[in-house]
Amino acid sequence: MSDFKVAGVPLILITAVFAGALLSVPATSAASSCDVPPSSDWSQGVPGDYIEISAVGGGGLEELFGYGASSNSLKPLERGLSTEWSDGTWAGFQGVAVMNDSATTLSMVLIPGYLYTFCIDFSHSGGSAASGAQGDIYLMTDQNYHMYEIEYDSRVIVDDADFNLEVVPVEWRDMVTWLPFRDSHAYESVSYEEFSVAIDSTGTAWSSLGLQDSQNQVYHLVLDGWENSRTADSGATGGTMNVEVIIDVEERQTLPNYTAYMLIGALPLSCIIIPMILHSRYHSAAISSNEGEMREVPYLKEG
Repeated sequence: MSDFKVAGVPLILITAVFAGALLSVPATSAASSCDVPPSSDWSQGVPGDYIEISAVGGGGLEELFGYGASSNSLKPLERGLSTEWSDGTWAGFQGVAVMNDSATTLSMVLIPGYLYTFCIDFSHSGGSAASGAQGDIYLMTDQNYHMYEIEYDSRVIVDDADFNLEVVPVEWRDMVTWLPFRDSHAYESVSYEEFSVAIDSTGTAWSSLGLQDSQNQVYHLVLDGWENSRTADSGATGGTMNVEVIIDVEERQTLPNYTAYMLIGALPLSCIIIPMILHSRYHSAAISSNEGEMREVPYLKEG
């Protein structure tokens, strides 16, 4: 029975990890659309403490390495918001717009424990001469965003015939160009888009080295309306676009980080422990069979 308990430890561990993962599935797959009213309750603060809206441009090498970023004072976003406020919560807020051949950024602090669902709608502004209300949406980390700013300021468009990003290994691409968060949060030439993201950990590589005071990482939602270096992006529309941004924030059940190590370690350990137990049981059975009464074996005599 004791041997069975030892052999069953890895199996019980694996079962517990998978059970916890199943419990977290409904939270991670919730909300296929945003459910935030325009008059969302901000009685305990103002949206300006949680989100910063600015025009793209003016980034330099200093900000590329994480210094001088004004967004470090933002509070973690823990409640939903809509940029179409109808209750005067954000005094003087004029809405979100993307000027022709330009880009607008919404900077915010996203933290673990929450599922963030973004609903973004491009539309013509009043009297706009825009040919089409389509734009590009990128979610970026600080370092990639500042590289994006440098490209925007220099307006250097890389010709696909001279440079092919596909030939650069994935782990080196962020050294030569900017990349969206997790290489996947780029939505180009769209009029309306919904997507969700959950953050796994806080901090950045710079904060872990003590080069930044804030442990919370700032993320930038870029609303792009110019011809950047990506091949599938939408170019300038010829006029101003209004953009409605809704962010639905839900608490998300997550497993502790150490469960991954437990799951990875349980499988190889079970391949070692279980054979050792079987081997031990086999030898103990062989030894116990030799402890019986000694008997003389008859044999034939010659002659």
